Order: sequence, then C-alpha cells, then structure tokens
Amino acid sequence: MTTITLKIEGPPGRVPADALATVLNQSLKILKDLARREIVTWYVTDLKIDSAMAALSADDQTDTPLRLATELVQGVRAVESGEGLPAFFSDASLYGLKQLAKPLGTEGARYLDVSVGQNGTRETARATNRTVDNLAILRTARSRALGSITGVLDTISLRGPRGKFEVVDPVSRRPVTCAFQTAQEETVKGTLRKRVVVRGTVVRNAKGQPIRIEDATFEVLKPSPPLVTLVGIDPEFTGGEPTGPYMERICS
Repeated sequence: MTTITLKIEGPPGRVPADALATVLNQSLKILKDLARREIVTWYVTDLKIDSAMAALSADDQTDTPLRLATELVQGVRAVESGEGLPAFFSDASLYGLKQLAKPLGTEGARYLDVSVGQNGTRETARATNRTVDNLAILRTARSRALGSITGVLDTISLRGPRGKFEVVDPVSRRPVTCAFQTAQEETVKGTLRKRVVVRGTVVRNAKGQPIRIEDATFEVLKPSPPLVTLVGIDPEFTGGEPTGPYMERICS
C-alpha cells in the first residue's frame, strides 16, 4: 500500500481548517491530473490535529500509486527549490500547486511537509510560501523562438476564445500547451493520442523549459519502431525506469 503524508506545521490544534481542506483538495486534484487516464482511489487512513496531518493511501496493487505520489513529492521539491517546472506537471497541476501553497507562510500554517513511503524508504519535500513566488518566476516567458516539439497530442481543451492541446516535451518531461485556431478543431480532435511534431513560436522560461507554443501547426508522424528496440545513452534520464515502460507512460 502506498501512503502520502501531508503535514501542516502550525500551533497544536490551531491550524485553520480551510488550510487543511485546501491542501487535501489540491493534492488530490494534482494526483488525478498526473494519473492522466488511469484511475486511482485515495483513502484518508489517518488524521491528526497536533499541527495538522492527513495520510492518504491507495490499495492499488500496481506501481501506479507510488509513481504518482513520488511525482507529487518531487514536483513540490522542484518548485520550492526553484530548480524548474516539474516533470509531468501540466498547467492544471501547476495551478493546483499554487493554490495548495497559498495558505502557507502564516502563523497558523507555516509550511507543508509532503512525503511518501513504501517498503522502508521515504521521500520528502517541503512547501512554503516561496512555492507561489517560484511558480510565478518559472512560468514567466524569457525567450521566444521558432522551433518544434515532438510528442503525443493529448488533453484537448476548448475553453476560451482559442482551443488548446498538450504535447509532452521529451526533454522537460512535462506537457506543453499549444494553442490552435477554431478552424483546426476537427483536425485536432482526429489527431488525439497520435504522435505529432508541433511547430511554432516556442516560449521558454529562464531555465530554458518550454512553457507553450504559439501559432502552432502540427503534423502526424509515422509509427515509430517498437520501444523495446531503443538503446538509451543516458541511463539516468528515466530515473531508473526501463526505457520501454517510461516512454510508453509519457507518450500515452
């Protein structure tokens, strides 16, 4: 069983209820977004008011809950440290992380510790009000240049005056938002979950990570050779996960 622990540091018995509710709600939203099309049910298995601590557990017997929990912890750490936008975090997850950190930095909720443990190992990250400031910096455009990103077209949104879809960037390992014209709507829908190359003005942050692609055009690519035939040159790139399952996950 995978368990995520969310602990808000504050006066014993005096942590604001809305701070705990916000942390729980946004954490669950991020976990759901990270799961993409997989379904994982999280249960509250512990709740304490000494400061304020909640434990969320999933009894799914696959490795999915541990992967999602680890991505959440690592995402919190990456933004809090200013390292960069975290792998696998979409714009929706980044917004959730911002909302999660908003109650922090007050007397009642000084900071949040997020941790996941399984089989005697534990990974922990701390979020403070610095998370909100770092997100603003990391999502600020610092450069624009013509370029392209290759990945699987995913998560179409038709909200707003222009539609948007996401393509997972293989370098930053996170979904990049691409805007498209209304006239392209049916074409985009027909390309859902297909591998494409998206060209346009690539907007990057100060870390060189792509934030979005403006004036995007795209082309469907021919099927690639089986992933098991690929030979990696950087064994650390996937974090120890075999190349085949790793690529299947980020491109599906």
